[in-house]
Amino acid sequence: MEKIPKEYLEQAEHEVEQDLHDEKLRKMLGSLGGKPTKKDKFFNIIFLILVICLFAVELFWRKLVGTVALDFAILLISLKLIYLMHSQARVNHYQFWILTAIEMKTTMLLEQMQKMSMEKEK
Repeated sequence: MEKIPKEYLEQAEHEVEQDLHDEKLRKMLGSLGGKPTKKDKFFNIIFLILVICLFAVELFWRKLVGTVALDFAILLISLKLIYLMHSQARVNHYQFWILTAIEMKTTMLLEQMQKMSMEKEK
């Protein structure tokens, strides 16, 4: 049986590590642009029902509850806007992280190509 040079083993190990890193990037990219989760859909439906009910209460029973229902509806809308801004900030953070990882991968590939071209010239 022929002995495999250590250089080839190290190169194969490095390629496996790169493949694992690439797979993690693919999973992360897929999770960012995905569909809303069941939790998000449930939250949005409950939110919409609450806001509609509060506006209806304000419209039909104005003298009974005053402007309390309207105030709560506006509060809920404000909370939803804050939640959306927070979610967008989180998405921006992940996008920045992914772009940084892609840039690092590109730089690494460029270095490998330069190294290969230098070896080829020798």
